[in-house]
Amino acid sequence: MASDAPDGRLHILEMQTKFGVGGIARHVLGLGGWMRGQGHRITYAGTEGPWAGPQMGPSFVSLPTNQVSAEGGALPARLWALATGTLALRRWLRRNRVDLIHAHESAPALVANLARRGLNIPLAVTYHGSEPERIAAFGRIAAKCDLVITPSHRSAEDLATIGGVPREKLKVIGLGVAVPPEDSAKAVAALRRDLLGDGERVIITIARLSYQKGIDLLIDLVARIEESHPGYRFIVAGDGPDEAKLKALAAARGVTGRLRFIGRVDRPHLYMRASDLFLLTSRWEALPFSIVEAFQSGIPAVAAACSGVVELIDEGTGAVFPVGDLDAAVREVARILGDEPLRAAMAAAALEKAKLDRFDPDWVHRQFEATYRALAGQRRT
Repeated sequence: MASDAPDGRLHILEMQTKFGVGGIARHVLGLGGWMRGQGHRITYAGTEGPWAGPQMGPSFVSLPTNQVSAEGGALPARLWALATGTLALRRWLRRNRVDLIHAHESAPALVANLARRGLNIPLAVTYHGSEPERIAAFGRIAAKCDLVITPSHRSAEDLATIGGVPREKLKVIGLGVAVPPEDSAKAVAALRRDLLGDGERVIITIARLSYQKGIDLLIDLVARIEESHPGYRFIVAGDGPDEAKLKALAAARGVTGRLRFIGRVDRPHLYMRASDLFLLTSRWEALPFSIVEAFQSGIPAVAAACSGVVELIDEGTGAVFPVGDLDAAVREVARILGDEPLRAAMAAAALEKAKLDRFDPDWVHRQFEATYRALAGQRRT
């Protein structure tokens, strides 16, 4: 029997490193909310953040998982966090029956794997992407889990060939992206005027201001494209740990007249609808929410060809360029924005692609529910 709950309902522990602002947290909370809507019990565990924490009461288990990750600093401090987090979770697991644990990222997977020893609780981990040099380390942790989920076929191949994860443990499940609310033409036009200023084209990037997202590379791109296309205006929406450093870099490179940092926005689709093109200069990704949101907003995307990005963007919906190759990025941005019929055709194709089942939250979450049931069925009582 997989669960003590009536009607086969499951109790699932969803773990994350930190419930901060970003695509992973949105995915975890969205998945958990959908599962609750189907009658399942969901408990979240990890380090609290703006979107989840102790205010949830018994539905949240506070753990120092962020201190287990690289954010924890020196190795002794991280090992101490691992020990205390494992002990706290093990105590909780002994008092609360769960049918399975789903860890998102390696730090919570490491804590969960140690805490579940001898308790016969299945463990799944999701790989949301990492810098290439960390794939092998992730693979060593993931190989000890019962199932390894990733939203990208390219990421799954990396985990198998670089990370050493057995292929029979790998499963690809996409990320559902909620249908955006409507925005009036008047609101879009007003925002576009503000973003455009005295320019001719608006290029938007919505991303966390961190090393992963390559905003420093974007600043270099803006400096390179200035002479040939002085009418391009670049908008960066988001916040993060590197905000002050990146603003200083933009000022030092003399691009603040063409590049604006506008902070985190609550209505990303409105900003995308007011723009001509979405640009992502990340150093690594798995399957970015933001590209699908750009498609939903009816604009093409140009992005670094990291992992699952190449599964989203094709020649009909935008363009990809090698990671870090800014000359190629400049060429693609200029090619698309310099040909309005091409850009408009790509925008229409992107809008259609966003309607595929693979991006529908209900369809995607049902794949997770079926996976959870199968994994929970492995538990012997």
